[in-house]
Amino acid sequence: MLKFVLNKLPSIGKGVSTLLNEQEYNEMIKRCLRCSICKWIPQLQIKSQKYASICPSIDMFNFHAYSAGGRIIIALALEMGRLKPSKELMEIVYKCTECGGCDVSCKFLNTLEPLEIIVKLREKLVSLGYGPMPKQQKYIKSIKNSNNPYNEPHENRLNWLSNDIKIEPDAKVLYFVGCTSSYRRKEIANATARVMNAANYPFKILIENEYCCGSPILRTGDKKSFINQVNKNIDIIEKKGIETVVFSCAGCYDTFKVDYPLEREYNFKILHTTELFNDLIEKSKLELNNQVLHTVTYHDPCHLGRNSEPYEKWDGESLQMMPLVSINMPEKPKRCGANGIYNSPRNLLNKIPGLKFIEMERIKEYSYCCGAGGGVKSAFPEFALKTAKTRIEEAEDTGAEIIISACPFCSTNLKDGIVEKGSNLSFYDISELLLMAIDSPTNSVKESSMEVT
Repeated sequence: MLKFVLNKLPSIGKGVSTLLNEQEYNEMIKRCLRCSICKWIPQLQIKSQKYASICPSIDMFNFHAYSAGGRIIIALALEMGRLKPSKELMEIVYKCTECGGCDVSCKFLNTLEPLEIIVKLREKLVSLGYGPMPKQQKYIKSIKNSNNPYNEPHENRLNWLSNDIKIEPDAKVLYFVGCTSSYRRKEIANATARVMNAANYPFKILIENEYCCGSPILRTGDKKSFINQVNKNIDIIEKKGIETVVFSCAGCYDTFKVDYPLEREYNFKILHTTELFNDLIEKSKLELNNQVLHTVTYHDPCHLGRNSEPYEKWDGESLQMMPLVSINMPEKPKRCGANGIYNSPRNLLNKIPGLKFIEMERIKEYSYCCGAGGGVKSAFPEFALKTAKTRIEEAEDTGAEIIISACPFCSTNLKDGIVEKGSNLSFYDISELLLMAIDSPTNSVKESSMEVT
């Protein structure tokens, strides 16, 4: 009887993954309860009032419009013709790091997809000729012309590579370095390569054919240009016969793992360096012999954590029971962020001799953003810095000497936050810290590299 009734209900959406289609988007933006849960980490996870919030945008600007719920209202108003794109509206939509914290919190009560709504809202604005923001348009042009968002000469992409680092041209493993490690955080690329060398783990790099993964383009809503990057990169990697691609950049990793398959399938395996290094240690191919006598805390990058949880396949329909009330048949999987990469970086930290590791209050899928994502670092640097300083203060409150992360973009913004705040903290990527623990004079990290730059 129930099956008969369900068959009679109107379908308002059908899909083969949990990514929102147009019908679902239009239906979902009507169902926001305006509950403001998107502004806070889930109540049971709150450890103090000081660190109870999850949304950097609402923390900075303190008006409901700057929350996920506020942007959903904007999306609805635009669809209904009650609002028209304007400079003020564009700034509200783009003053968001797309960290996904709102998405995790919302799903504790609702079945909405706030992050996907914001992403699709940006795509709609771009398709209408509005957005991205001027500085974001500038770096998208740079990606198209110079293959990186920093407008650096493409031929300088390998300037991080030291003569003593061993590259295997015939290896089936590719180290995809990424733009930020190639041009801005060269110490991360260098340390990553040295750790792999120390484990006698053969890898190659794309000498002249590594291009931007497209993440900076996608996050600002230019879907068409992003798809061009997807096809360009997959074509090159498949032509090279690569079996495994290793990333030290959380943004590249997330984009390849989660976003690429939504546009085009591929057959090669992908790994973040924290996953690879754990595996090498477990197989006794990488030995950590040096004591690293420091107290550290770890910052979960949004792209390595909650946002790297892949979309599950879903072949179902959304059936309308009554106005504003619908059910998914079968139940649509929730992407709650719990299946991101959390254990491998923590396992590494706990394996380093002499290291004391303590956690911040907001961790894993409830982690607070560094402030750099979603195009914010380029378009709204003061917002990015304020968010970084908030995270640095949380790290300071643990009593740690060093804050560790596993993302070159987090590295840049958190280092900037340390300087802006005048903090005594140091910052390292986890690859640099691991290198300190490897007993090899050629792989040792000089003390000068520990300075904040």
